[in-house]
Amino acid sequence: MRQLKWVFVCLLVLFVVSFVFQMGCTAQVMGKTGFDVKLSVTGMTRVTSMFSIMRSLKKSDALAIDDAVYKVTRLKAPLNGWHLDPDETQRFTVEVWALRGSDPAQGANEAISERVKAALIETVEDLGFQASVESIEQRKVEHKFIIN
Repeated sequence: MRQLKWVFVCLLVLFVVSFVFQMGCTAQVMGKTGFDVKLSVTGMTRVTSMFSIMRSLKKSDALAIDDAVYKVTRLKAPLNGWHLDPDETQRFTVEVWALRGSDPAQGANEAISERVKAALIETVEDLGFQASVESIEQRKVEHKFIIN
C-alpha cells in the first residue's frame, strides 16, 4: 500500500511538471502597453474547465486587435476545490501585454481597452461559459520582460 502511495505521488509530480513546461519557458520582451484585468467567469462545472480557460487565454493570437497583438502574460485563477459550484462566479486576474513591435502607435486608450475586454470575453464565451470584465486598468512601461 505504501508503494502505491509513492507511485501516485510520483505520477502527480510528473503531471504538474509537464503541465508547467507545456505552457513554455522561453524569455520574451513584450511591448509598452498593457492591462490588468479582473475577469469573472460563471458556469464552470469542473476544475478542468478552469485549465481549458487558462490555456485558451494564453494563446497569443486570440487577442489580435487592429494592428496590435496582445498576449496574456500572467493569469491567476481561483483554485477553490475540486467541486466547483457552477453558479458561483470565478474571478481571474489577467495581465495582458502587447507583443513587442505590434504596440499601437497611439498607445493604450479607451477604445483599445474596450476591444481587449471584448476579445477576452469572446475567448471565454467560445468555450461555452459566461464572462464579464469587472475592471481593466491600463499600464505603461518601456518594455516588459517575461518568462513564458
